Amino acid sequence: MRCSLALRMLAVAVSCSCCLTVSAEDKPKKDRDPAKFFQKKDANSDGFLTLEEFKAGMPEKAADKAGARFLKLDTNGDDKVSLDEFKTGMDKAQKPKKK
Repeated sequence: MRCSLALRMLAVAVSCSCCLTVSAEDKPKKDRDPAKFFQKKDANSDGFLTLEEFKAGMPEKAADKAGARFLKLDTNGDDKVSLDEFKTGMDKAQKPKKK
């Protein structure tokens, strides 16, 4: 009797956990605020990101590719990225690509 009760409880627990499992596609994407991220990166609070500030805190693999990304964000070519440039770049990166 104890064994069958334990098995029933286990079956209920397993079925409940399966119902609560959410796939990666079903999870809402974490809302990323570009302004907050920008402020954290802007070490000297001058309203612009330099390449060094942009790379700061990145894993080595990401930092290797940061230069190319920075150039794409720096649309006016002044070697720094403003908040507006950053937001525009983030918007473009988050839009689904057309097939």
